Amino acid sequence: MHFDPSRRHFGRLAGAAALTPWLAACGGSSDQEAREEEYLKAVESMFRDYHPPGILAGVHLAGEAPWMGAFGLADVDAGTPLALNSSFPIRSITKSFTVTLLLRLVQTGQLALDHKIGRYFSGVPNGDLINLGDLAGNQSGLADYSVQPGFGQALIENTLRVWTPQELLAFSFAVEPGFLPGAQYEYSNTNTVLLGLLIEQVTGQPLPDVLTAQIFRPLGLSGTLYPYSAALPLPTPTSYSVNVLTGDVDDQPLISPTSLAGSGAMASTLADLLVWGEALGEGLLLNSSTQALRKSMSRDVTNGPEYDRYGLGIGQIGNWWGHTGTGVGFQVATMNHATRRATISVMLNSTPDPDSARQHFNMAQELFERLAAVV
Repeated sequence: MHFDPSRRHFGRLAGAAALTPWLAACGGSSDQEAREEEYLKAVESMFRDYHPPGILAGVHLAGEAPWMGAFGLADVDAGTPLALNSSFPIRSITKSFTVTLLLRLVQTGQLALDHKIGRYFSGVPNGDLINLGDLAGNQSGLADYSVQPGFGQALIENTLRVWTPQELLAFSFAVEPGFLPGAQYEYSNTNTVLLGLLIEQVTGQPLPDVLTAQIFRPLGLSGTLYPYSAALPLPTPTSYSVNVLTGDVDDQPLISPTSLAGSGAMASTLADLLVWGEALGEGLLLNSSTQALRKSMSRDVTNGPEYDRYGLGIGQIGNWWGHTGTGVGFQVATMNHATRRATISVMLNSTPDPDSARQHFNMAQELFERLAAVV
C-alpha cells in the first residue's frame, strides 16, 4: 500500500549522512572483514542508485557475531542520523507471525489446515469452500480489502482512524471472490486479517497477547510489538516517499496499525528482525514436518511482493525464505538461508514516490539481494 494524501514536494535531498554509518559487531577473521567491506559497498550502492533517506541493515552468519549498521537519516529536515535501535513498522512481515501462530495451533490439534473458514465465521464469501491453508497461502480468492476504493478514501480522510478487523473485512466481503479457493495465487491482505480474528476466537485471547506468549517471549523479541497506536517506542524515524531518480522526499503520514491488523500492524527493530528471520526460515517455533509443509505448499507468485514462490506465510527468493513488507514510508525484509545458516534483515524509512514508474519497487528487497550476493 502506498499513500501520500498531501502530495507535497519539498525537494529536500535524502541520504546526506549515508556514508557516516553507525556499525556494530564489525571485525573478526579476514574472510569476515572482507565480507563486511562488501556489505558496506552494497549499502552505499543503494544510496547512489535510489537515494533513500535512511537504511538499517544486518547480516548474521552462524558462528559469527551479527554485522549491523545504521546509515543515513532518521529525519531529513533535522539532519538526525538513523539510530541502530530504531522502531520501524514492519508492514507485511506481520503476516509471517500471524501464520506461524496458525501453524502452532495446527500442531496442537486446535485447528487443521483443511478446516473451512465458514466453520468459524458466517458471511465469508465461499466460506464453505475456503480452507485455512488457502488463507495462509494467498489462494482463497477473497478480494484484498486494502485496495478497495471505499477503504482507500476512508484512510485518506483520517489516517489515524481506529478500525476493527470486522470493518476491514467488510470491504472485502462486499466484493465477489476473484476465483475459487486453491485455483490460483493472489496476494490479499484480507487473508491474514481473517486468520488473526480466527486465532483470537480459538485461543480466547487478543492477538497481541498470543503473539507475546508464543513468539515474542520465547524468542526474546523485546523490541517487537503489535501496537494499536501509530506512536512507537523511541527512537523511530520519520517516514518518507522518495523520488528514486532525484532523491527528493515527501513526509508521509502516520497510519493507524489497526488499518492493517493481522496483515501488517506490527513493529520491530533490526536486531529482533534478525532473530525472527532465523526462526522463520529455519522453523525454530515449529516441528520439522510443519516447517517442511509450510514451504512445500508454496506456488508461483503472480502478484504482490516479488517472491519467486509463496508458501504459508513465507516467501522464497532464490534459496532464501522469509518475508518482506512495504507501505506508507517504510520498507523492510528479513530472509534466511537455512543451509548456509545465514539471515539478512533490512529496514528503510522510505517508499518510492507513488507517482513514479517504480512505485511498487521494494528497495529493502533489492538491498537484501545485494547483501545475499556477498554472503
